[in-house]
Amino acid sequence: MFQTKKLLHFISRHCISRNYQVTVVGGASEIGQTVGLLLRTQPAITKLIIFDDLEHTPGVVLDLSHIPSGSALQGVASGNSLEKFWTDSSIILATGGVARSPGTSKETWFNANADFIKTLSSRISKMSPMPFVGIATEPINTLVPMAAEIMKNHGEYDPKKMFGITILDKLKTEALYAAEAEKDPQNCNVPVIGGHSEKTLIPLLSQAEPKCNLDEKRIQEFTSKVRSSDSAILKSKCGWSPSLSVAYGAVAFTKSIIDALDGRTTQIQAYVENNDFGTSYFSGLVTVDQNGVKEMQRYSHLSSYECQLLERSIEQLRKEVLMGKKALELE
Repeated sequence: MFQTKKLLHFISRHCISRNYQVTVVGGASEIGQTVGLLLRTQPAITKLIIFDDLEHTPGVVLDLSHIPSGSALQGVASGNSLEKFWTDSSIILATGGVARSPGTSKETWFNANADFIKTLSSRISKMSPMPFVGIATEPINTLVPMAAEIMKNHGEYDPKKMFGITILDKLKTEALYAAEAEKDPQNCNVPVIGGHSEKTLIPLLSQAEPKCNLDEKRIQEFTSKVRSSDSAILKSKCGWSPSLSVAYGAVAFTKSIIDALDGRTTQIQAYVENNDFGTSYFSGLVTVDQNGVKEMQRYSHLSSYECQLLERSIEQLRKEVLMGKKALELE
C-alpha cells in the first residue's frame, strides 16, 4: 500500500499535465498584446483571458484566436463582468494603463496608471484565495505598494503572492554585460538589486559571472548605461516606451510562476514586500514555491561604489514606496 501511494504521488507530480488559467488585464495595450501572443503558445496554460476596456479588445482577441493553440481563449471587454470570468485564474498580470508616448505628460501618465491599479487591486481583493499577481504597469516602485495597501483595506491580501515584474532588469543587464565582456548572454549572471527606476536599480558587477576586468570608470559607465536604458529606448523610439522587452519579461515571469505552482521551487527576479533595508519593498532574486515568495537572495562583499549606490537608492526608494502607500489618503 505504501509503495502504491508513492507511485500515485509520483504520477500526480510528473505525469499529469499542468492546467493553469492566466488573465491579462490590459491585454489590448501594446505590452498586453505581445504578452497575449507569447502566452498563447504556452502548453501549460489551459485558458487565457484577455481583458481590457479599450474598444479594439474584441479585435485583439480575434487576432489571437487565429493562432493554433491547445488552450482556450476568452476576451472580456466589460469591466463590470470581469470577476465572474477570472475566478479560477492562477495568475493575473497587470499590463494596462498608459505607456509613455509623445505628447503624454508624466503627470497624466502616472495618474492614468494609478487609477488602473486602484481599480484592479480592489477587484483582486475580493478573490479568495488570492492568485499570484504580477504588475508590469509603471511605475512599479510606487504602484505595487499602492496595490498592496488597497487590497489590505478592501479584502484578501497575501504579500507572498504580490510581485512587481522586474525580471527585465536582470535580463537586460546580462545582455549588456555580455556585450561588454564579449560573452554569451545565456552564460552570464549579473545580480540586480534595489528598485525598478533609474535612481534605484543597482547592477552588482562585483558578483557578476563570468568575471570581466572592468576598471572603475567602465563600471560606472556600464551602471549608467543600464540605469538609463529605458530612457535610451524612449529616445530611439521617438518618445515611445519599451514594450517588446517588457512583454518578454512578463512572460518569463509567468513561466517561472507556473513552474512554482507545478511544485518546482524556482528563483525569480521581482520587486516584493521586503524590509531588509527599511524600504518595505525591494527588488532582487527571490525563491518562490507553490505558496509564493520564500526568501530573497542576499549578497556580501559589495564594492564601495555599489555600497554608495545602495545608500542613495534606498533613500529614493523609500520616497517612491511612500507615494504608493499614501494612495488611500488621496482618495
